[in-house]
Amino acid sequence: MGIRVGVVGVGAFAQCFISLLKVHPLVENVVLCDLDARKLKENSDRYGIPDTCPSLDSLCTMDVDAIAIFTQNWLHGPQAIQALRAGKHVYSAVPPAISIEEMQAVVKAVEETGKIYMLGETSYYYPCALYCRDKFQKGEFGHIVYAEAEY
Repeated sequence: MGIRVGVVGVGAFAQCFISLLKVHPLVENVVLCDLDARKLKENSDRYGIPDTCPSLDSLCTMDVDAIAIFTQNWLHGPQAIQALRAGKHVYSAVPPAISIEEMQAVVKAVEETGKIYMLGETSYYYPCALYCRDKFQKGEFGHIVYAEAEY
């Protein structure tokens, strides 16, 4: 039996994740969730994913093992807590929370539920990131005082 994953938030940051879920051999089913009905329909059609729902409340009642959170930053903490308390494992985009207190509440929910919580920092393994890391480790950039990156 494969893993059933719900994805809440189908905006730009979720696109790569959704496409990877579709081809992963261990993923049995994907459910898309978003408040924006138009975006939900577009992504359902684009990825051939018929199972959708309009809210995290409804997603938490569905037969999914894990929920991946790609919503607005200020929602990550509360939504992770809600999903964990609903008995779901959680993958969250960064930032995990918007305050120390909120992050402590996420940690408490993980401890109380025994569910897995993973903070996504997926760009670590993008080809451009691997290329730069290799150059840095070889000392090819010289003495670095400050660095900033965007994607």
